[in-house]
Amino acid sequence: MSKIIAIIPARYSSTRLVGKPLADINGLPMIIRVWQNVSQSKYINQVIIATDDHRIADVCNQYNCPFVMTDPELNSGTERVYSAFKILDEEQDIIVNIQGDEPLLKENDIDNLLNNFLKTNFDVGTLITKINTSEEIFNPNNVKVVLDKNNCAMYFSRSAIPFIRDSEQEHWHKEIYWKHIGIYAYRKSALEKFVSLPESNLENYEKLEQLRLLEFGCKFYCVETNAKLISIDTQEDLDLLRNII
Repeated sequence: MSKIIAIIPARYSSTRLVGKPLADINGLPMIIRVWQNVSQSKYINQVIIATDDHRIADVCNQYNCPFVMTDPELNSGTERVYSAFKILDEEQDIIVNIQGDEPLLKENDIDNLLNNFLKTNFDVGTLITKINTSEEIFNPNNVKVVLDKNNCAMYFSRSAIPFIRDSEQEHWHKEIYWKHIGIYAYRKSALEKFVSLPESNLENYEKLEQLRLLEFGCKFYCVETNAKLISIDTQEDLDLLRNII
């Protein structure tokens, strides 16, 4: 049995929605709702919040939720996950980076990812879902991924990929396009490699940190989910989520 820890990075100073980890969602702070969902996983041994702010730490204490304080100057969520992992100083085989702004992500989705990923020798496991509308395809906030025949990611992009030369763009949604969902199951060696590498050119161009490992040869295994998830980046996203719940 692999030892698996999930770490949820929670930064207070989000540029588009300040304090969003503490946003109220029908009576629960968003970060606590995410922590509760992840804690139901049958594969994960431990779930920790990695934060940079005492206000989030205070809420964690209020709900008896384990947390680690990390440097507010860290550049990415993945760096925050690694920092928390090192502070905890525990032996783990898999470290799962759970986005703190995915409150609709359920334990079934996480377990589906881990169940499939653990059967492979890939470096990182992640979730994908089918795109059904043109709006999703051409929205740069939706990260698209192209797969090979083994469900290995060939490239992640904010652009609409692949480009279908002989079809009008209004019909592209009839083909298979994949949206990437930002949950990552890292083998320990892959996470250590990520923080040891410099920021890559592709990562800098697209502002997608997963391209760092991809550009340096790591393999991402992609597992499909049918879950309808909403990543909370703006007040409009938050209002929509509240209506759904």
